[in-house]
Amino acid sequence: MPSLNKTTVRNMNIWQISREYAGIAEAGGVKNVCTSLAEGLVDIGANVTHFIPFYGCTNLNAVKEFKTISNISWSFTFNNKKHSVNFARAYSGTVTIIFVINSLFTQKNGVYTYTALDEALKPEHKQGEGHKDASLLNMIFQTSILNYSIQTGQYPDIIHCQDAATALIPFLAHKKNKYKQITKKASFIITIHNAGRGYHHTFSLIDGINFTGLAENNFTHAILNGRVEPLLLSTQYALYTTVSPWYAKELVNPKNKNSGGLSAEFAKRKVSIKGITNGIDYEKYNPSDINKSLLPFPYNPEKGDFSGKRLALQKFINYYKSPHNSTVYLPTNPDQICQYGTINHTKNCVYFSFHGRLVEQKGIDVLVGAAKITLEKTSNIRFLIIGQGSTDLEKKCIQLAKQFAGRFLYLKGYDRSIARQCVAVADFLLLPSYFEPCCLEDFIGQLFGTIPIAHAAGGLQKIIHGKTGYVYKKNTADNLATIILKLSTKKIRNPKKFLKLAKKGALHTRKKYSWHRVIKDNYIPLYLNV
Repeated sequence: MPSLNKTTVRNMNIWQISREYAGIAEAGGVKNVCTSLAEGLVDIGANVTHFIPFYGCTNLNAVKEFKTISNISWSFTFNNKKHSVNFARAYSGTVTIIFVINSLFTQKNGVYTYTALDEALKPEHKQGEGHKDASLLNMIFQTSILNYSIQTGQYPDIIHCQDAATALIPFLAHKKNKYKQITKKASFIITIHNAGRGYHHTFSLIDGINFTGLAENNFTHAILNGRVEPLLLSTQYALYTTVSPWYAKELVNPKNKNSGGLSAEFAKRKVSIKGITNGIDYEKYNPSDINKSLLPFPYNPEKGDFSGKRLALQKFINYYKSPHNSTVYLPTNPDQICQYGTINHTKNCVYFSFHGRLVEQKGIDVLVGAAKITLEKTSNIRFLIIGQGSTDLEKKCIQLAKQFAGRFLYLKGYDRSIARQCVAVADFLLLPSYFEPCCLEDFIGQLFGTIPIAHAAGGLQKIIHGKTGYVYKKNTADNLATIILKLSTKKIRNPKKFLKLAKKGALHTRKKYSWHRVIKDNYIPLYLNV
């Protein structure tokens, strides 16, 4: 890799590549990392350009000065069909955004998966399933960025590829002669956000050959389970990082069963992966500023002030003690909240919440099982669940909401303010993930004064047991139910102890995991020494 010969990132040209960006097009935690990292780097003087596709769901209200770049475009033929690509420039705050525009992307109403609207328009496009042309989308996006560099004559110092959907870039830059000029200037970094099954963005060998024009022998070393793995293609061309040191260890552990065989290959090939724990932008969640937190009342857990948290709970209960739109879920508005169940408050109630995707990785079966056991044993515990995902897991939550009226509330869908309220009004936040690269939800809970209870997996191990939250090892419904029952009893007997723990968690998270500190301590050295 080329040597930068710099002692500072000031004026360094950094290109960041991802399929999502906060406010513009959102799907998972990648959006938060990309946005905060880009903004933080600009704050210290770097020139940051972020590349993202232009989707049908792109929110142009999140950017300013959107303008098509009229003198740059390219086209290609794939499977006897011609495709054209154009570009546009805009700004998200101080970060330059380059949109890659192609009709296959503009037809998409979700970043990676089909939405309720897609299914309503075309029944074979099932909500929650990945796009059928996902491989082609990724190839178009990544090749477009390399062509943009060549056509504009812009060659960055760093090309930071965020997750497997962008991991083909270092490989193509080094294998295709037309991109050699890029490799003379740029160093490549690939950050793995999630290597779980379904997140690899693999493609068929024949598609790789036909799209790139490269010979078969360029791909054979990266075939796993019959498909080409982008994360294996680029191992000799990029520095690999991931989103926590715990997950870095898991990724190179050949016994890791949560990576679809990728970890065993990394171990076999002695791939080095550096773990950098994600930060959190405190000001975007600051509970003392309702314009930032989106909560109904201000409070400050760091100062032991939980008055606004209690008021928010009262307001939340007053609203959700009655059903609202419980049978209406419009496919034209996939983000609409659909309420199942209600919440009633009695003396000494303890509240447990969950916010996130309802998918296997998140341990929803453990959560649902634990909730059922708990609700059958006691009457003073309440569950607040918000999210969507697997139809089967959604049905299980709906069933519990019906079975335990007033004690289990399930809100299907997503709304940023309501999701934050679900977390903020609770006493505890449940995180029973089978594996978790980093997690942002524990941070958000801690900043809001909600104590996380998490399976000791991956990045969730950043929680300090008994001091900033609780972690456990045996991830079963019975064990989690036991923990919930014990902590709720202790909370009722000694509420002040848990307020002190919540205060410490809020302080610890803001001080240790601010993006300013993460960039200063980790990303600056990374960029200077790649």
